[in-house]
Amino acid sequence: MNQINKHIKELNKEGITYIYNAFTKEECKDYINRFENLVKKFEKKYKKLGDKCQIIQNFFLYDKTLANLVYHRKIDQILNKTIDKDYVLINSSLTNRVLRKSKYKKNTHLAEHGVTWHHDSRIIGNKRLDKGFGFITCIMFNDFKENNGSTLYVPKSHLVRNIKPKRYKNYNSKQIIGKAGTIVIIDTGLWHKASNKVSKENRWSLFSYYGPWFMKPYYNFPEMLGEKFKNKIDYKLQKLFHYHSTPPKSELDRVVTLVR
Repeated sequence: MNQINKHIKELNKEGITYIYNAFTKEECKDYINRFENLVKKFEKKYKKLGDKCQIIQNFFLYDKTLANLVYHRKIDQILNKTIDKDYVLINSSLTNRVLRKSKYKKNTHLAEHGVTWHHDSRIIGNKRLDKGFGFITCIMFNDFKENNGSTLYVPKSHLVRNIKPKRYKNYNSKQIIGKAGTIVIIDTGLWHKASNKVSKENRWSLFSYYGPWFMKPYYNFPEMLGEKFKNKIDYKLQKLFHYHSTPPKSELDRVVTLVR
């Protein structure tokens, strides 16, 4: 538990913390093979992905066996304290930033996603919400290196609420670097962007956004995944996918939103 408290302290002070060796090399390789197959199937059936970046939102919709990736025990221990035990998934996307040869130059899906400076918090009354409202996790399935598009961030910028941080230029930013199997957690208020440096090496990663149970998700997960899926997963995944925090149709259904 001391290690969990250390992560929480780093998130409060720096807006970022690292969990090392969360996945083994073998696990990373296995998942990468599954991701590669998913991309092939997705492009064949749905949309073409970019030449510099391939992103699939809601990857678990196309391969439900991957849904377990939105839960990790150490992440759960941290978010139970930084948010609360009823925290939920807001959005999740599978990403590979890699240069690849493709004849699909136009109309590609989410080809330029996350390449400008931004935060993922919310603005109310022209002021950003305070730190600690939500968190983004990134699971690294390949090494995150300087030359393969790994994320840039402005240190401690999650503490700035009313203006852009003065140090948000590239030369004052830091880069998220880590070995395959690492998880990094950042406060959603931390200013960040994808690096412009992209190589021919794969850089598979999974970004997930978590917030309090009353926060609206990007997608309607219960409707997307269905009741049959709910019955196949445990309570913690049900909670993350909003099966216990979707508002009722009316007070005749029930008078509370959150159902534990």
